[in-house]
Amino acid sequence: MGDLVKGMVEPLAKRWTATMGGPLLLFWMAGALTVLHRFGPPSELCGRAGALGRPVCRIAGQGAWGTALLAAALTAGLVLSAVALSAVASPALEVLAGRWGTSAPAVALAHRRTARHASRRERLGRRAADRSGPGAHQGDRLIAWRAQNAWRRTGAGRAWSHYPRRRDELRPTAVGNALHGVAAGIERNYGLSLPVCWGPFVECLEATARERLTASATRVLGRTQALVCAVLAPVWTLLLEGVAARVVWLVVCALWVWGAHRALRSGTEQYCEHVRDVFAVHRIRLYRAAGFPAPVSTEAEVASGNALSEALAMELTRDTLFAWPDAP
Repeated sequence: MGDLVKGMVEPLAKRWTATMGGPLLLFWMAGALTVLHRFGPPSELCGRAGALGRPVCRIAGQGAWGTALLAAALTAGLVLSAVALSAVASPALEVLAGRWGTSAPAVALAHRRTARHASRRERLGRRAADRSGPGAHQGDRLIAWRAQNAWRRTGAGRAWSHYPRRRDELRPTAVGNALHGVAAGIERNYGLSLPVCWGPFVECLEATARERLTASATRVLGRTQALVCAVLAPVWTLLLEGVAARVVWLVVCALWVWGAHRALRSGTEQYCEHVRDVFAVHRIRLYRAAGFPAPVSTEAEVASGNALSEALAMELTRDTLFAWPDAP
């Protein structure tokens, strides 16, 4: 799963955008407001900040150059925190996808969560296929019930489609199941191993398709960074005074974490749908770019995809004829 997440996200989403910067700016703004709430306006800050704030006040009191130096230091801190957040986002996404290690507590938790997702997958499958109507509803009430149940079945079918099929393994998290489900589906339908074929496939895509895929992957990474900021936000509770203020801030942080996780799940599912669609339309480009014989029919596509995956992984043990495409 770690290789899959890196192969799907890292080559595409290493850009810092305004969407990614928003959560970090919100995090530092919350910290600044907390400091003002604790120590008062800037005119009183130096007198109440104590030993920790004395160096900052001494620099700020040196006139124009001190103010410029302090502004540069704050800017450097913001930039370094952005770099650190970008570096943490990919490992955090792997953890959210189910990479928890092999220790006894991690295995027990993963087993419990996987069983829960297996039950949810079965429940969503039955709900998506349910077309029966209640006997108590007649006439217009039955028509209204069927209309509302159609929305219910559509939502359940969409959620069920992001799970791996019954023959495939499950992961302990919704994000992991979405990523593993698209990889397992591509290998099952086309014979292409996504961790092996992803890099060459992205390279041979046309510019517009690659840009759309980049934007989708960047969105996932940005929402991961937003979740990291939400998890770290309770640290400002240490600067608050009073039980009520601390409880209110912790409730706000809990809502932020919940919303950020929901947004990450939605973004990951949309990204997986995008990857599935791109492979369905453009996969023949990978055969042509690699000089590999394209499948002669849909029945032979799985075998051809397996052979291409072995060739790209340098594990092909049989002789294969390559036909390089003509130069443009």
